Amino acid sequence: MHLDLLHDLRTQHGRTSIVAFAPRGEVLLVGASKATTLWAISAGQRPSLRATVRPGRGPSSVTTAGFHPLSPVLATNGGRFSIASFWECGPTSGLSPIVTYPWSDKRAAIARGEAGAAFVLAFRPGTTTLATGHTGGTVRLWDASMPSQPCELDQLRVTAAYVDALAFSPDGTVLAVADHVGHVNIWHYASVHAFIPVYTSSVATGRASYLTFSFDGRLFAANTFLDVAVWDSGTASTQPTARLTRMPGVRTGMARAVAFHPRLPVLACGDVQGAVSLWDLSDSAHPRLVAVIPVHHRPVTTLSFHPSGGILAVGCRDGMTALWAFAEA
Repeated sequence: MHLDLLHDLRTQHGRTSIVAFAPRGEVLLVGASKATTLWAISAGQRPSLRATVRPGRGPSSVTTAGFHPLSPVLATNGGRFSIASFWECGPTSGLSPIVTYPWSDKRAAIARGEAGAAFVLAFRPGTTTLATGHTGGTVRLWDASMPSQPCELDQLRVTAAYVDALAFSPDGTVLAVADHVGHVNIWHYASVHAFIPVYTSSVATGRASYLTFSFDGRLFAANTFLDVAVWDSGTASTQPTARLTRMPGVRTGMARAVAFHPRLPVLACGDVQGAVSLWDLSDSAHPRLVAVIPVHHRPVTTLSFHPSGGILAVGCRDGMTALWAFAEA
C-alpha cells in the first residue's frame, strides 16, 4: 500500500481543521481557521472550487462537519462561539445557509442554563439523526429531517465536562463518544429514541480528538497523545485490542487524526511529524505497519477517505490540504 500526491488544494484560509467527503464523494469540504471551502470532485480532473464561506460570527472556522446521509445538506460547527449551522450544498451550487442554531452559541447556552456549546457532531448513517457533543458532558440527539426546525430526541451524559469526539458505526447501531479525561463511552442503539450504554473504556494516554470505525463496524480506533488505540467491538473487553506504534519503542509521533479505509481493514494515522502511517488490521491483535509516507513538514490535523477508497484527503496545521491517491499494492 502506498500514497501518491494528486492535487494540492492549499488556500490562504489558515489551519485546516476538518476535511470531509460527501456520501457519494462528489464534494469535499475543507474547514479552516478563517474560512470553509467546498470543492467539486470528478475522476481524472483537478478539483474545482465551488464555494468559500465564513460560517458563524466573529473570527470564523469550521472545526467539525457532517454531510446529511439522505439529502444535500451539510452541518457545520465552529467559530469563536461554536456556532452550528445547516447549509444546502451541491457540487455546482456551493453553500446556501439554511439556519444557524442558537442552542449552539456558547454564550447564549450558558445564559439559559442549557447544555453548553457544541464542539463535535456526526450524522447517524442512513437516518436523519444528528448527534452533537457539548460542554457539560452532554451528547444531544436531534431529528434533522427538517433542518430549519430540529427536534431534540434524547440526551446522553458522560462523566467529563467536555465531549471531544464522537462517531457512529457504519450500520448506525453503535455510538462511540470520547470525553476530555480520556474515556471512550460506547452506546448501542436500542430504539428510535434510545441508546443503551454498553461500557466505558479508559484511554491510558489521555483524551482522544478523533474516533473512527472500520467499514464493517468490527473495529474502532482513537488517537491519543502518544499512539493510536484500537478496540474490537465484538469483544466484551474494555481494554484496547492493540496500541499502534511504528516499531518497538517508537510511537506514531503523537497521532492527530485517524481514518479507516471504506472497504479494507486499513487504518491511516496522521501525526505531528507530517507523516501518514498505513496499518493493516486484518488481524487486529497483531496489526502490521505497511508504510509511513511523509506528506508535509507540518503536523497532520485531519484525514478523510473518499467513499471509493481511492483517495485520501490530508489537512495540515499550516493550511496545506492535499489529495493523495491510495493504492493497495
